[in-house]
Amino acid sequence: MKALVTGANGFLGQSVVAALLAQGHSVRAFVRPTTDVQKIGWPDSVEIVRGDLRSARELASAFAGVDVLVHLAAAVTGGDEAQFASTVTGTERLLTAMAETACRRIVLASSFSVYDWSVIRGTLDERSPLATGAALYRRDGYAIAKAWQERITRRFAAQHGWDLTVLRPGYIWGRDHGYLGGLGQRVGRLHIVVGPFSHLPLTHVDNCADLFARAASDPRAVGQTINVVDGPGERIWGYLGDHLKGTGERGTRVPVPYFVAFNIVRLAFATILKRNEKLPGLLIPCRFEARMKPLRFTNHRAQELLGWHPPYSYAECLRRTYGSQLTEHG
Repeated sequence: MKALVTGANGFLGQSVVAALLAQGHSVRAFVRPTTDVQKIGWPDSVEIVRGDLRSARELASAFAGVDVLVHLAAAVTGGDEAQFASTVTGTERLLTAMAETACRRIVLASSFSVYDWSVIRGTLDERSPLATGAALYRRDGYAIAKAWQERITRRFAAQHGWDLTVLRPGYIWGRDHGYLGGLGQRVGRLHIVVGPFSHLPLTHVDNCADLFARAASDPRAVGQTINVVDGPGERIWGYLGDHLKGTGERGTRVPVPYFVAFNIVRLAFATILKRNEKLPGLLIPCRFEARMKPLRFTNHRAQELLGWHPPYSYAECLRRTYGSQLTEHG
Protein backbone atom coordinates (compact mmCIF):
# COMPACT_ATOMS: atom_id res chain seq x y z
CA MET A 1 0.00 0.00 0.00
CA LYS A 2 1.17 3.51 -0.78
CA ALA A 3 0.04 6.33 1.53
CA LEU A 4 0.11 10.06 0.87
CA VAL A 5 0.63 11.78 4.23
CA THR A 6 -0.13 15.49 4.56
CA GLY A 7 1.44 17.34 7.46
CA ALA A 8 4.13 14.67 7.30
CA ASN A 9 6.82 16.85 8.86
CA GLY A 10 4.67 17.75 11.88
CA PHE A 11 4.79 16.31 15.39
CA LEU A 12 2.27 13.56 14.65
CA GLY A 13 3.16 13.32 10.96
CA GLN A 14 6.75 12.23 11.49
CA SER A 15 5.60 9.40 13.76
CA VAL A 16 2.87 8.35 11.31
CA VAL A 17 5.40 8.14 8.50
CA ALA A 18 7.62 5.98 10.71
CA ALA A 19 4.68 3.75 11.71
CA LEU A 20 3.57 3.25 8.11
CA LEU A 21 7.12 2.28 7.10
CA ALA A 22 7.39 -0.08 10.08
CA GLN A 23 4.19 -1.80 8.98
CA GLY A 24 5.62 -2.37 5.51
CA HIS A 25 3.90 0.39 3.53
CA SER A 26 5.25 2.93 1.05
CA VAL A 27 5.00 6.61 1.96
CA ARG A 28 4.79 9.81 -0.01
CA ALA A 29 5.26 12.77 2.35
CA PHE A 30 3.53 16.04 1.46
CA VAL A 31 5.46 18.95 2.96
CA ARG A 32 5.60 22.69 2.44
CA PRO A 33 8.18 24.08 -0.01
CA THR A 34 10.39 25.50 2.76
CA THR A 35 10.57 22.32 4.86
CA ASP A 36 14.10 21.09 5.57
CA VAL A 37 13.56 17.33 5.29
CA GLN A 38 17.25 16.60 5.90
CA LYS A 39 16.73 17.42 9.58
CA ILE A 40 13.96 14.81 9.83
CA GLY A 41 16.18 11.93 8.74
CA TRP A 42 13.68 10.00 6.67
CA PRO A 43 15.07 7.03 4.71
CA ASP A 44 15.47 7.38 0.95
CA SER A 45 12.38 5.24 0.43
CA VAL A 46 10.15 8.13 1.53
CA GLU A 47 9.05 10.13 -1.49
CA ILE A 48 8.91 13.86 -0.92
CA VAL A 49 6.27 16.06 -2.54
CA ARG A 50 6.42 19.79 -1.88
CA GLY A 51 3.36 21.98 -2.07
CA ASP A 52 0.99 24.25 -0.21
CA LEU A 53 -2.61 23.25 0.43
CA ARG A 54 -3.55 26.93 0.29
CA SER A 55 -2.82 26.78 -3.44
CA ALA A 56 -4.77 24.48 -5.78
CA ARG A 57 -1.85 24.05 -8.18
CA GLU A 58 -0.21 20.64 -8.62
CA LEU A 59 -2.18 18.89 -5.90
CA ALA A 60 -3.64 16.15 -8.12
CA SER A 61 -0.20 14.91 -9.17
CA ALA A 62 0.61 14.11 -5.54
CA PHE A 63 -1.98 11.29 -5.68
CA ALA A 64 -0.36 9.37 -8.54
CA GLY A 65 -0.21 5.71 -7.53
CA VAL A 66 -1.56 6.44 -4.05
CA ASP A 67 -3.93 4.00 -2.33
CA VAL A 68 -4.82 6.05 0.75
CA LEU A 69 -4.66 9.67 1.86
CA VAL A 70 -3.70 10.14 5.51
CA HIS A 71 -4.74 13.74 6.08
CA LEU A 72 -3.04 15.22 9.14
CA ALA A 73 -2.46 18.79 8.02
CA ALA A 74 -4.17 21.48 10.09
CA ALA A 75 -3.21 24.90 11.42
CA VAL A 76 -2.66 25.05 15.18
CA THR A 77 -1.39 28.62 15.40
CA GLY A 78 -2.46 32.02 14.10
CA GLY A 79 -5.74 33.88 14.35
CA ASP A 80 -9.14 32.25 13.97
CA GLU A 81 -9.54 33.31 10.34
CA ALA A 82 -6.04 32.11 9.43
CA GLN A 83 -6.64 28.73 11.06
CA PHE A 84 -9.95 28.33 9.27
CA ALA A 85 -8.48 29.29 5.89
CA SER A 86 -5.49 26.97 6.24
CA THR A 87 -7.33 23.96 7.71
CA VAL A 88 -10.71 24.10 6.02
CA THR A 89 -9.97 25.76 2.69
CA GLY A 90 -6.80 23.71 2.37
CA THR A 91 -8.74 20.49 2.94
CA GLU A 92 -11.36 21.48 0.39
CA ARG A 93 -8.67 22.11 -2.23
CA LEU A 94 -6.92 18.85 -1.44
CA LEU A 95 -10.11 16.78 -1.72
CA THR A 96 -11.14 18.56 -4.90
CA ALA A 97 -7.83 17.47 -6.40
CA MET A 98 -8.27 13.93 -5.06
CA ALA A 99 -11.61 13.68 -6.86
CA GLU A 100 -9.67 13.86 -10.15
CA THR A 101 -7.58 10.81 -9.24
CA ALA A 102 -8.03 7.09 -8.62
CA CYS A 103 -7.47 7.35 -4.87
CA ARG A 104 -10.64 6.43 -2.97
CA ARG A 105 -9.52 5.99 0.63
CA ILE A 106 -9.04 8.63 3.38
CA VAL A 107 -7.96 8.56 6.99
CA LEU A 108 -8.65 11.96 8.55
CA ALA A 109 -7.12 13.28 11.75
CA SER A 110 -9.91 15.02 13.60
CA SER A 111 -9.83 15.97 17.29
CA PHE A 112 -11.54 15.71 20.67
CA SER A 113 -12.18 19.44 20.23
CA VAL A 114 -15.18 18.67 17.98
CA TYR A 115 -17.21 17.33 20.92
CA ASP A 116 -19.67 19.44 22.89
CA TRP A 117 -18.01 19.14 26.28
CA SER A 118 -20.66 21.33 27.91
CA VAL A 119 -23.38 18.68 27.63
CA ILE A 120 -21.35 15.47 28.04
CA ARG A 121 -21.58 13.71 31.38
CA GLY A 122 -19.68 10.67 32.58
CA THR A 123 -17.86 9.07 29.64
CA LEU A 124 -16.83 10.80 26.41
CA ASP A 125 -16.90 8.30 23.55
CA GLU A 126 -17.71 8.18 19.84
CA ARG A 127 -21.45 8.47 20.57
CA SER A 128 -21.03 11.76 22.46
CA PRO A 129 -22.67 14.84 20.89
CA LEU A 130 -20.65 17.17 18.69
CA ALA A 131 -20.51 20.93 19.11
CA THR A 132 -22.82 22.60 16.59
CA GLY A 133 -24.42 25.98 16.03
CA ALA A 134 -23.88 28.57 18.77
CA ALA A 135 -22.15 26.00 20.99
CA LEU A 136 -19.47 25.56 18.33
CA TYR A 137 -18.96 29.22 17.55
CA ARG A 138 -18.33 30.06 21.20
CA ARG A 139 -15.30 27.78 21.05
CA ASP A 140 -11.82 28.72 19.82
CA GLY A 141 -10.67 28.91 16.22
CA TYR A 142 -9.02 25.50 16.31
CA ALA A 143 -12.22 23.73 17.41
CA ILE A 144 -14.25 25.53 14.74
CA ALA A 145 -11.73 24.71 12.02
CA LYS A 146 -11.51 21.03 12.99
CA ALA A 147 -15.30 20.69 13.11
CA TRP A 148 -15.61 22.15 9.62
CA GLN A 149 -12.70 20.09 8.31
CA GLU A 150 -14.47 16.93 9.42
CA ARG A 151 -17.80 18.06 7.93
CA ILE A 152 -16.25 18.87 4.57
CA THR A 153 -14.35 15.59 4.44
CA ARG A 154 -17.51 13.61 5.21
CA ARG A 155 -19.37 15.53 2.52
CA PHE A 156 -16.71 14.80 -0.12
CA ALA A 157 -16.55 11.14 0.90
CA ALA A 158 -20.33 10.75 0.62
CA GLN A 159 -20.45 12.58 -2.70
CA HIS A 160 -17.69 10.51 -4.33
CA GLY A 161 -18.26 7.18 -2.61
CA TRP A 162 -14.87 7.20 -0.88
CA ASP A 163 -13.89 4.96 2.03
CA LEU A 164 -13.44 7.24 5.03
CA THR A 165 -12.08 6.66 8.52
CA VAL A 166 -12.12 9.52 11.02
CA LEU A 167 -9.73 9.30 13.97
CA ARG A 168 -10.19 11.74 16.86
CA PRO A 169 -7.11 11.90 19.11
CA GLY A 170 -7.19 13.33 22.61
CA TYR A 171 -4.07 15.08 23.91
CA ILE A 172 -1.09 13.90 21.84
CA TRP A 173 2.11 14.01 23.87
CA GLY A 174 5.73 13.08 23.40
CA ARG A 175 9.23 14.49 23.24
CA ASP A 176 9.15 18.31 23.45
CA HIS A 177 5.36 18.15 23.70
CA GLY A 178 4.81 17.13 27.31
CA TYR A 179 3.08 20.18 28.73
CA LEU A 180 -0.60 20.01 27.77
CA GLY A 181 -3.48 22.47 27.84
CA GLY A 182 -5.48 20.24 30.18
CA LEU A 183 -2.92 20.55 32.97
CA GLY A 184 -4.29 23.87 34.24
CA GLN A 185 -2.62 27.26 34.39
CA ARG A 186 1.05 27.99 34.90
CA VAL A 187 1.99 31.19 36.74
CA GLY A 188 5.74 31.34 37.05
CA ARG A 189 6.71 28.28 39.07
CA LEU A 190 3.17 27.77 40.30
CA HIS A 191 0.99 25.25 38.49
CA ILE A 192 -2.71 25.74 39.23
CA VAL A 193 -4.03 22.20 38.79
CA VAL A 194 -7.78 22.22 38.16
CA GLY A 195 -9.39 18.94 39.11
CA PRO A 196 -6.08 17.30 40.11
CA PHE A 197 -7.51 13.78 40.24
CA SER A 198 -9.32 14.02 36.91
CA HIS A 199 -8.04 11.92 34.03
CA LEU A 200 -6.43 13.25 30.86
CA PRO A 201 -7.42 11.82 27.44
CA LEU A 202 -3.82 11.00 26.58
CA THR A 203 -2.31 9.30 23.56
CA HIS A 204 1.44 9.19 23.17
CA VAL A 205 2.49 10.24 19.68
CA ASP A 206 3.98 6.82 18.91
CA ASN A 207 0.86 4.97 20.05
CA CYS A 208 -1.35 7.40 18.15
CA ALA A 209 0.72 6.96 14.99
CA ASP A 210 0.49 3.19 15.28
CA LEU A 211 -3.31 3.37 15.20
CA PHE A 212 -3.28 5.75 12.21
CA ALA A 213 -1.08 3.35 10.28
CA ARG A 214 -3.27 0.42 11.27
CA ALA A 215 -6.47 2.23 10.25
CA ALA A 216 -4.99 3.19 6.87
CA SER A 217 -4.67 -0.44 5.80
CA ASP A 218 -7.29 -2.36 7.78
CA PRO A 219 -10.62 -2.69 5.90
CA ARG A 220 -12.43 -2.98 9.23
CA ALA A 221 -11.74 0.71 9.79
CA VAL A 222 -13.67 1.82 6.69
CA GLY A 223 -16.69 3.94 7.56
CA GLN A 224 -15.71 4.19 11.22
CA THR A 225 -15.12 7.05 13.63
CA ILE A 226 -12.64 6.12 16.34
CA ASN A 227 -11.40 8.06 19.36
CA VAL A 228 -7.67 7.74 19.92
CA VAL A 229 -6.61 7.47 23.56
CA ASP A 230 -4.21 5.03 25.14
CA GLY A 231 -6.71 4.09 27.83
CA PRO A 232 -8.62 5.72 30.71
CA GLY A 233 -5.83 8.29 31.02
CA GLU A 234 -3.41 9.30 33.75
CA ARG A 235 -4.56 11.61 36.52
CA ILE A 236 -3.58 15.24 35.96
CA TRP A 237 -1.69 15.49 39.26
CA GLY A 238 0.48 12.49 38.55
CA TYR A 239 1.12 13.29 34.90
CA LEU A 240 2.19 16.85 35.73
CA GLY A 241 4.49 15.50 38.42
CA ASP A 242 6.07 13.16 35.88
CA HIS A 243 6.46 16.03 33.43
CA LEU A 244 8.18 18.26 35.99
CA LYS A 245 10.48 15.44 37.04
CA GLY A 246 11.25 14.48 33.46
CA THR A 247 12.14 18.01 32.40
CA GLY A 248 13.94 18.90 35.60
CA GLU A 249 11.72 21.95 36.00
CA ARG A 250 11.11 23.37 39.44
CA GLY A 251 7.46 23.94 40.16
CA THR A 252 4.83 23.81 42.84
CA ARG A 253 1.48 22.17 42.13
CA VAL A 254 -1.54 23.89 43.65
CA PRO A 255 -4.73 21.79 43.55
CA VAL A 256 -8.10 23.47 42.90
CA PRO A 257 -11.34 21.44 42.72
CA TYR A 258 -12.85 21.58 39.24
CA PHE A 259 -16.33 22.70 40.26
CA VAL A 260 -14.95 25.51 42.44
CA ALA A 261 -12.84 26.80 39.54
CA PHE A 262 -15.62 26.41 36.98
CA ASN A 263 -18.21 28.24 39.10
CA ILE A 264 -15.77 31.12 39.66
CA VAL A 265 -15.16 31.36 35.91
CA ARG A 266 -18.86 31.16 35.10
CA LEU A 267 -19.80 33.85 37.66
CA ALA A 268 -16.98 36.17 36.61
CA PHE A 269 -17.81 35.75 32.93
CA ALA A 270 -21.47 36.68 33.52
CA THR A 271 -20.69 39.69 35.72
CA ILE A 272 -17.40 41.55 35.82
CA LEU A 273 -16.15 40.18 32.48
CA LYS A 274 -19.45 41.09 30.77
CA ARG A 275 -19.51 37.95 28.58
CA ASN A 276 -16.55 39.17 26.55
CA GLU A 277 -15.72 36.25 24.24
CA LYS A 278 -12.38 37.77 23.24
CA LEU A 279 -10.95 36.88 26.63
CA PRO A 280 -8.37 34.10 27.11
CA GLY A 281 -9.99 30.69 26.78
CA LEU A 282 -9.77 29.77 30.48
CA LEU A 283 -12.05 32.73 31.31
CA ILE A 284 -14.82 31.60 28.94
CA PRO A 285 -16.96 28.82 30.48
CA CYS A 286 -17.43 26.60 27.41
CA ARG A 287 -13.72 26.76 26.57
CA PHE A 288 -12.80 26.13 30.19
CA GLU A 289 -14.96 22.99 30.11
CA ALA A 290 -13.36 21.78 26.87
CA ARG A 291 -9.95 21.84 28.58
CA MET A 292 -10.73 20.93 32.16
CA LYS A 293 -14.01 19.07 32.54
CA PRO A 294 -13.57 15.79 34.44
CA LEU A 295 -14.80 12.93 32.25
CA ARG A 296 -13.94 9.30 31.60
CA PHE A 297 -12.34 8.16 28.34
CA THR A 298 -12.09 4.85 26.55
CA ASN A 299 -10.47 3.20 23.54
CA HIS A 300 -12.99 0.34 23.45
CA ARG A 301 -13.98 0.98 19.84
CA ALA A 302 -10.40 0.73 18.59
CA GLN A 303 -10.01 -2.49 20.57
CA GLU A 304 -13.28 -4.01 19.39
CA LEU A 305 -13.02 -3.03 15.71
CA LEU A 306 -9.31 -3.39 15.05
CA GLY A 307 -8.01 -5.40 17.98
CA TRP A 308 -5.79 -2.41 18.75
CA HIS A 309 -3.90 -1.97 21.98
CA PRO A 310 -1.29 0.76 22.48
CA PRO A 311 2.07 -0.82 21.73
CA TYR A 312 3.83 1.23 24.42
CA SER A 313 2.98 1.41 28.12
CA TYR A 314 2.82 4.68 30.02
CA ALA A 315 6.20 3.94 31.61
CA GLU A 316 7.76 3.33 28.20
CA CYS A 317 6.14 6.50 26.84
CA LEU A 318 7.70 8.47 29.70
CA ARG A 319 11.09 7.03 28.79
CA ARG A 320 10.61 7.90 25.12
CA THR A 321 9.59 11.43 26.04
CA TYR A 322 11.97 12.36 28.84
CA GLY A 323 14.74 9.77 28.73
CA SER A 324 15.72 6.84 30.86
CA GLN A 325 16.45 8.96 33.94
CA LEU A 326 12.70 9.11 34.69
CA THR A 327 12.06 5.76 36.32
CA GLU A 328 9.39 6.58 38.89
CA HIS A 329 5.97 8.15 38.49
CA GLY A 330 5.22 11.57 40.06
